[in-house]
Amino acid sequence: MNANFSDRWMNNTPGIYKLRIDELILPGTHDSGSDKEAPKMMLPNEITQDVPIRDQIHRGFRVLDLRVELFPDQPSRHPRRFQLYHFTSSGRTVAGDVLAVLNEFYTLPERENEVIILNFHQFKNFTDASHEELHTLINQMIGHRLIPYSQRHLTLAELRQHLPGKNVVISYNRQSGDGYWPGVEQQWIGENYVSTSALKAFMDEASSRPKRPYALRSIQCAKYTGFYVPDDFSDKVDLWFRSEDSNSYIQRFHIINTDWSTRSNIVLNCMLANQFRALMKG
Repeated sequence: MNANFSDRWMNNTPGIYKLRIDELILPGTHDSGSDKEAPKMMLPNEITQDVPIRDQIHRGFRVLDLRVELFPDQPSRHPRRFQLYHFTSSGRTVAGDVLAVLNEFYTLPERENEVIILNFHQFKNFTDASHEELHTLINQMIGHRLIPYSQRHLTLAELRQHLPGKNVVISYNRQSGDGYWPGVEQQWIGENYVSTSALKAFMDEASSRPKRPYALRSIQCAKYTGFYVPDDFSDKVDLWFRSEDSNSYIQRFHIINTDWSTRSNIVLNCMLANQFRALMKG
């Protein structure tokens, strides 16, 4: 996909406006904050992405898998108080590398219709008070962009009409009263070391399970190699999720999370798949 197009692919996908957020087929990045350019040194088994979140978004990825660690030694409201981690912190911060990046991304009007889901999936060193503190940070920085869970029944067309400028979903893996969406239901095989054939068999079975209405659900299309590093099987990702018609395998999914995400054609395939899904919806 042309780099000048991937940052606004949802705005340019015919028919996608007929779908609700939970009906979309979206490319996601697994362990989004653990990239090769991160400011802190990480072990090879922690690094899952080539580029930072800013570039992931610009290249068309619309679901971020965020694992947040509280650093209580950092003062309240300090950007480094909430950092992203895999096993250890990558040095990426919620404030600077996620929320500020989103505000910068949406400065172009052509991107206003790009819906991005922030899946706050795991929390480390958190207390009830630190959850409230993180909520305050999110709401202060991007609260004006948030699509409340109460509007989950709206299609993208209805969102654009009734809630202009609202384009971010906060999916929070803990009960919250801030209008956040429930955590993404992550379908994971349950172990890191599996063969590609075993992973594919798991995805076949997982994708056959009915999805609850309005639920956000992702398939974890990721695994480790025998060298204990995230595996690059982009060739299989391109083969499995190739979108050719309304019967393509990709139609069985919603959010597709991968490692080394920018190495595959998953964004283009999701764009095409949403067109077919919209046609089937009528």
